[in-house]
Parts: sequence; structure tokens; C-alpha cells
Amino acid sequence: MHVASYKTIRPGLQGLANRAIRLRLRGVYSHSEVVFRPGDGVDHLMPDGSCAPVDGAYWCASSVAAERLPAHSPQRAGCMGGVRFKRIQLNPDHWDVVAYRRCPITAAQWFRAHEGERYDWQLILGFLAWVIPQQAFRWTCSEAAAAAGGYADPWRFDPCTMHVTLSPTPLLPPSTTSLQLEI
Repeated sequence: MHVASYKTIRPGLQGLANRAIRLRLRGVYSHSEVVFRPGDGVDHLMPDGSCAPVDGAYWCASSVAAERLPAHSPQRAGCMGGVRFKRIQLNPDHWDVVAYRRCPITAAQWFRAHEGERYDWQLILGFLAWVIPQQAFRWTCSEAAAAAGGYADPWRFDPCTMHVTLSPTPLLPPSTTSLQLEI
């Protein structure tokens, strides 16, 4: 299982949203997707019963704001925004993909259980007006990915922190100065 982080700018209004998210987060990512692949052991939880890619597209799961939920969604099919599964071609020019070392079965079960739940506009708008309370059972993309992975306080994750949290980090070189304590 992996997480794909969206790094390109879409055309039109969605492009404005991509730019606004990146500006607010001071980062290069505006969206997160959990990617299920063959060997994850979750074929039976995918909408078509298989993790095998179709025309290079993998099953991904997330929560989206400006997209209609697919017909295979058990609730709110055709409605705008919410938790969904979708096949996506992960073009490396558009996505950075990192390993998600969590249980794929638990993650896929989480997405199946929450499929169709609404997008978390309250969390997004709460950055601008902190008095807006967060609503239960509403999810942003990275919030859904973190919750599916079993992280505590998934609302704390955004696309940039999700990617940085999962990316391997090089060790820092040892400090050339040391702190000396006087007793």
C-alpha cells in the first residue's frame, strides 16, 4: 500500500484550489490518495474485486471536494464530494508516491465503512475561521488517509505533512558543537 501526493496544478477552478491549498500549507502537495496494489491482500474489498491495475490505473481511496462520487459508492452515488474509491493512473509527473507502512486490510476496510461520507469543509474553513467546529464523519483527503492508517488525531494531517511523515528522511549529520552542562 502507498500514498500518492498530488504535485501538479489542474486547469480552471480546481487549479485555483490547488494553488490556494499549497499557499496555505507552504508546500508542494494539494491532495493525498491511498493506493492499493496487487499483493496488498485487499482484492475482495475493492469495488470490482481486484487490485490489478486496469490500463495502468490503480484503485485509490481518498476524500474529494470537487468530484462526483462514482456509481459504485454505496451511499450518495453521483453527489458532490466525499470519501470514494477511484482508479487513477499515477503519472510520476503529477504524483509523488511513498510507501504507507500500515495494514492494507484495515485501511481498505476503513474506506469501505466510510465510503460516501461527506467532505470536511468545516476543517478546511476552520483554518480561516477557527470558531467553525469540525463535524464528525466528514473527511479531507489526508484526514481520511491518516484515519485509515490508524493515526490518532487524523484531522492534524494535511497533504504536505502526510507526505513528509511517510517519506524516508536522511539522518542529520552529527553536530559539530556539543552542549556542555555545568554541574
